[in-house]
Amino acid sequence: MDEKEVKKIVDSLSGPARERFYELSEIDRIKFLKKVERVTKKFESRNYEKKLDVKKRARKSKGVRNKSLHSFSSSNIKDGISDIRDSYVVVIQYLLATGKVEDEDDRDINEESYSRMESMLNNSIDFKRASSGGTVINYYRKRRNKRIRAGCVGGSPAQMSKSEISKSLVKRDVKRNAAKASQEMQKSSSKLSLDATKSFTKKTKEAAKQLVKAMRTISNPILLVVGLVIVVFSALFVSIAAVIGSASGVAGDGDSSSYEAKVSEKTESYRTLVEEYCEKYDIADYVELVLAMIEQESGGNPPDVMQTAQSYYNTNPPIDTAEESINCGTHELSDCLKAAKCQGPNDIESIKLAIQGYNFGNGYIAWALKNYKGYTEESAKVFSAKMKAKLGLSGYGDVDYVKHVLRYYVPVSDTSISNEDAAKILKKLKENNKADKNAWKVIERGASLVGKVEYSMDKRQGDGRDNPEYLDCSSFTAWAFHKSGYSGVPYGSTTATFISSGQYETISADKLKPGDIGLKSSTAETGGANHVGIYCGKLKNGTKVWLHCTSSSSTSLTGNTSGVMFGAYTNFAYFRHFKKFD
Repeated sequence: MDEKEVKKIVDSLSGPARERFYELSEIDRIKFLKKVERVTKKFESRNYEKKLDVKKRARKSKGVRNKSLHSFSSSNIKDGISDIRDSYVVVIQYLLATGKVEDEDDRDINEESYSRMESMLNNSIDFKRASSGGTVINYYRKRRNKRIRAGCVGGSPAQMSKSEISKSLVKRDVKRNAAKASQEMQKSSSKLSLDATKSFTKKTKEAAKQLVKAMRTISNPILLVVGLVIVVFSALFVSIAAVIGSASGVAGDGDSSSYEAKVSEKTESYRTLVEEYCEKYDIADYVELVLAMIEQESGGNPPDVMQTAQSYYNTNPPIDTAEESINCGTHELSDCLKAAKCQGPNDIESIKLAIQGYNFGNGYIAWALKNYKGYTEESAKVFSAKMKAKLGLSGYGDVDYVKHVLRYYVPVSDTSISNEDAAKILKKLKENNKADKNAWKVIERGASLVGKVEYSMDKRQGDGRDNPEYLDCSSFTAWAFHKSGYSGVPYGSTTATFISSGQYETISADKLKPGDIGLKSSTAETGGANHVGIYCGKLKNGTKVWLHCTSSSSTSLTGNTSGVMFGAYTNFAYFRHFKKFD
């Protein structure tokens, strides 16, 4: 490419991509453009082969010979594939956005990369076609009218000027590019540092224990002194490793509270969809957080309930349905939570960083960790001002987004165990059994309902209220898990849910640990034919104890024969382990 052609192509890039290009040194720019030429040639060749195949089939069906295909060259491909300059623009945008700038032999460009570029190119062409009969503003007016017919409340594109729309598109590019770049940079570093720290700390502790044990048998005072020095240094190294792990941005466990969304009925109506996509993108415990974000973003008004029009996962605009919005939004939030190294739904400091990154674009997360060691109100204001100045915008994001979301994401009210028998039994169980602290949390949460809840399948209140009066076995078990922070276990669960849920794995009776669940059957239907409860461990006399909600039981250990109770129930024959307790 000559210099003039390069300038035309670079001028066609989005603002952020253009800036990133000019940030490269002159030598790096030359190397990068060589890579762009090679990748574009392959990209055009792929598209050319596809068009040839389509055209061959079309001509074959019409009885036309293939010799006329020779006039069909890669530089003048039409009908779905733009001219060569468009391909260059797409390739440059993609390489800059994903940080694939330096590798000279193109090892980092795979089949998925070309598919993404093709999607970008086709979306660009669709935009041109949609606006070719008029201005860009007419295109957005058509989009808005479509959204209004679909029941979308609000939406301002129809009132926006052409310059405002251009700025909006720039914002979208900033969000996509910044997020993708930060994803690539962070993937390898965080896991390696955390794993290395854990491994080093564990091995050092074990070595120190062995030394102390060995020292007990040493009578020589000089050797004792040497041993003591080694132990002291071991302890020092453990401390340093812990500090390094902390300084690397790894979040702690957060507080011990559980959180839930206090939202409108409209927003609550999306719970099933949110659960589905949170499970898909490996953030099953963040259902309540997503619902709180939906309440802030749209109040539950469709179609774009999570405001994902500018999301880098919105590859086929516009957003036409709430499901499409939730799909994009949960996927993007998953990236943000991972980038923020969030440890769970009660790790509020990391959640603050993640959701502000969702609002600004998750490039903010890497920037905030580097400059502020995490989220602060000041960091949000500084970043917003920085991006406003850089892009020439009148505003950038919501600097109070964290406050706005967290007003809907609130701690579950404290639940203490009021039944004296239940409190005594739980104490004995803890003394006699070892288990994950989070498993005990589930058992404690469930035990808080002993003596307070009656059993009823017909009246069961499987809506997650703090103080239910009626539950059946499955809604009780779900309540105990969900209220303990595992919001991927739906309040409205049935025994069938616990049989099929991928969050549990089937185990044998001899593998049971507190926090596991038991069912009467792996195949029985719901509606009373099956039963489910939470295993709590053994008493000193060997009695296996279950926490469950039942209509009647002669094996109760807490005085009540119906409702929620600790019991020596013996009819469970199918057992499942909650994977998060590993």
